[in-house]
Amino acid sequence: MALNLRQRQTGCVIRMLNLNQTPNATIGSANSSEQVYKVLILDKFCRDVLSPLIHVKDLRKHGITLYFLIEKERQTIPDVPAIYFLQPNSANISRIISDASRSLYDTFHLNFSTSIPRPLLEDLATGLLNSDSVSRVGKIYDQYLEFISLEDNMFSLAQPTTYVQLNDPKAGEREIEEIVEKIVAGLFSVLVTLGVVPIIRCGGGGPAEMVASALDAKLRDHLLTKNNLFTEGGNLGSSFQRPLLCIFDRNFEPSVAIQHDWTYRPLVHDVLGLKLNRLTVQGEKGGTQSYELDYSDPFWVSNASSPFPKAAEEIQAQLDKYKQDVDDVNQRTGAHDGADIDGSDLIGHTKHLMNAVNSLPELTERKKLIDKHMNILSVLLDKIKERTLDAYCTLESDMLVKESIDRNAFLSALRGNGIKTDKLRLAII
Repeated sequence: MALNLRQRQTGCVIRMLNLNQTPNATIGSANSSEQVYKVLILDKFCRDVLSPLIHVKDLRKHGITLYFLIEKERQTIPDVPAIYFLQPNSANISRIISDASRSLYDTFHLNFSTSIPRPLLEDLATGLLNSDSVSRVGKIYDQYLEFISLEDNMFSLAQPTTYVQLNDPKAGEREIEEIVEKIVAGLFSVLVTLGVVPIIRCGGGGPAEMVASALDAKLRDHLLTKNNLFTEGGNLGSSFQRPLLCIFDRNFEPSVAIQHDWTYRPLVHDVLGLKLNRLTVQGEKGGTQSYELDYSDPFWVSNASSPFPKAAEEIQAQLDKYKQDVDDVNQRTGAHDGADIDGSDLIGHTKHLMNAVNSLPELTERKKLIDKHMNILSVLLDKIKERTLDAYCTLESDMLVKESIDRNAFLSALRGNGIKTDKLRLAII
């Protein structure tokens, strides 16, 4: 059962950007006149949903000429349809009503990241009626995209405070229920996007069981309807092959979340602040440099899970190979030291020159990729030395494997380099 969540979510987003219709492959080429130009209105969460999936430059391919955050003040753009992609909450509903009452756009296509609750839908209808702007709204869709796909099979619900809230002794029952509902909404969106009904397993007691029970109930209620989201897809929802969904409480093994890691991707995330597959580091000539680290980067795909030294060796090997290829091109296109060239030599020389010219774009892209990771690895190495992260990684690994503590090494680490968070993480482990 091949499940590629990123591809599935990207497909859903592209369909939404084409007014919830399957995009015509001919649009933008032979029949470019058929393209419908639109503006895109987002809230911050939905902007983050789109960010790892589709680049700004690619929005134009789907007719998006402008995009705005809904909270920003915007000018009227008449005769142009607007696609709204938002979380269903009272603040966004109020802004939609305000935009429609001012006739900011020709038609409003409303897309919510998850199912809009009935009270909010009624508020929307009442507000549109009172402002005499119902005719502005084209259609309303529940997209079930309440999650962020960072890789083909890795996603985030983008709820960074959930762990603290669930483990807060002062948290009330209603607060816990609201948090669980948000988690369930996100997981339900993942399952709808994949078109699967999983077998759910969890540990007994605690938040994991609460989430599993609520998700199970939501799935069962939804499947009772004849035309539900899983039968509409007609693929894996009713298949005999069902994936296994395991839900764990973070307290099941807290060391995994706080342990210093020695592989490339965790180091970049932990030390350099990778977020939504984007990274900003100090440039070689001063200033800052922003990079994207995603499926379009072959070195990242191949080496993200490699130990830091292995990734450094690999980028050096690619640099050496690049230099060798450049030398080969220079030799093939070099002059003949003023010697006479006959006809056959001239033809051969011309072919070499054409091949060299054709190889230049590929060499240029390789050099950009090498420079990018050379810079990232260099900045990362400086941080590792500054905070002695290699020592933390070794010490924590030994503690977890041997289940014993070298007291002298432990005290030395606490007194040594490293920021306060490094020392706190070591102490917790």
